Amino acid sequence: MKTIKKIAANKYVCIAFLVSAFVYGAVLPFCWGNNPMEPLGTLSLLCENHIPFFWIWAVLTGGCFMFNAQHMYLKFGYKNRFLDTLLILSVLGMFTIGITLGHSIEDWNPKRIAHWAGTVIYIVCIAAAVLLFFLLNIKIKGFKLLTFIVFLIIAGLAVWFVVFGKSGLMEVIPILATEILLFIVNFTPLVKAQKE
Repeated sequence: MKTIKKIAANKYVCIAFLVSAFVYGAVLPFCWGNNPMEPLGTLSLLCENHIPFFWIWAVLTGGCFMFNAQHMYLKFGYKNRFLDTLLILSVLGMFTIGITLGHSIEDWNPKRIAHWAGTVIYIVCIAAAVLLFFLLNIKIKGFKLLTFIVFLIIAGLAVWFVVFGKSGLMEVIPILATEILLFIVNFTPLVKAQKE
């Protein structure tokens, strides 16, 4: 984790991962004629025949969240082993998703169960690592608004699911939105550390 924190202290590395992950993550769901509005338009199904492209996405997105969350913690002088552990677990979840690509979706076989477990671990750990930090710093100017936006995104996804059902966009939108929030916290004057 010390090495990760050293890398995360470099804002140019963090910005590079943010921009690369955002652009790649916004384009990939539409490749090879995929329709992310469809229930089967997820990245996992899209990339089961294009596995290297999934791993590029995984490295960019995983690096984006790991480095930028750590950069956020460093910016506010915050140390928390639990949040660090959540980020590490998110990487393990992403790895599990990657190694279980190409599983049968006809039944709940062990590979599919592992894939879903990795997906849940990845989503929950990333969301918790960011949202808990926002809640712990809610008194700092800007975090109330950002926390409200997070809950708005979650509510919006719930409504989307009820109205339109499951789709690939349900996994794309929260990831892109979280990347935007991390950019706002780390590299804009909207949220300032108290020591700044």
